[in-house]
Order: sequence, then structure tokens, then C-alpha cells
Amino acid sequence: MITLKIKIERSGGLGGITCSSEMNADKLSPVLEGTVRKLLEDKGSGMLKGTRPKGAADYVNYKITLEEGPRNSVIECNQFDMDSDLKSLIRYVENRSRKER
Repeated sequence: MITLKIKIERSGGLGGITCSSEMNADKLSPVLEGTVRKLLEDKGSGMLKGTRPKGAADYVNYKITLEEGPRNSVIECNQFDMDSDLKSLIRYVENRSRKER
């Protein structure tokens, strides 16, 4: 059985610190797993707004990598251009990953 792996890389912000978190999708709730499946299917196009406030500085960038066997998807966004479902997924993976270390 092929496992879906989620990796989130966060960079930027006030300190410019880069960190990453990862976990297998089988540890997600059904709602968050649905968010991941949607990201895989449409490359996040329905979840990304594609905007950033004019003059924004010190914002956080995200690179989300989804790996499922030969199917891989990479979505890049920032803290301003994602919907609440994607924010929830990122928050969950980052928090859960810290607890498992």
C-alpha cells in the first residue's frame, strides 16, 4: 500500500527562519485528508487566492509537497493567499509534527 506523505516547509517571517514538518496522511482526520486529496487533484487552485497585500514585508511563505508513490504535487503560497482549509492543514501538520519529535 502506498502512503501519502505531507511535507510543509515554512520560510520567511520577521526572523527569516526556515523550518519543515512532515507526516503521513493516515494520521489526519477525514476532513483534513479531504483537503489533501483536493490539493492533489487540483494543485490547490481552488484553495489559493493568489494575492499579497501591497507593500507586505516579512510574510511567511509555504511550500507544501504531497508524495504518493509516483504522484507528487508541490504547492507554493504565502500566509495571505490560502483559504481556511489549507491553513488548518498547515497548522495541524506543524503542531502534530512538533509533538512527535
